[in-house]
Amino acid sequence: MERRSVYYKVLEYPLVQYITLRRRILYEAILEDKIVNNNQVNINVIQDQLELNKAIRLYKIDYSNEEIDFNNNILIISINFPVDDTKYRTNRIYTFGDIVKGKIQISTISKDLIYRKEIYLLAYTWEGEKIPLRKQVYVLN
Repeated sequence: MERRSVYYKVLEYPLVQYITLRRRILYEAILEDKIVNNNQVNINVIQDQLELNKAIRLYKIDYSNEEIDFNNNILIISINFPVDDTKYRTNRIYTFGDIVKGKIQISTISKDLIYRKEIYLLAYTWEGEKIPLRKQVYVLN
């Protein structure tokens, strides 16, 4: 399936009504740890340095980050699902990518285009398969 066609399959409204959120990838790696190699996809929204430090310890990654302005950015940590694209409308952030066992990705998303305090995170493969996430609703600081 051509990647662009998944938008028409998944998104409820015409594509022009969605905002593509700017992401900046800060870290990507394939990890050998059992935590990420269980094939379970997980995406977490991190909103402060303390949460980020906990995640770094949990996933046992060697990541020393530059200063992240959490007032203007949120951090996305994805496990087994590197995010290739994001679309946003109202309170929903749609993430698109492929399942890659053992892969961790840390990226930032600018808050400047997110106009709701509560966001609902959704994940889809490029084939249009919805991926269940442990936590989907986040209240932004």
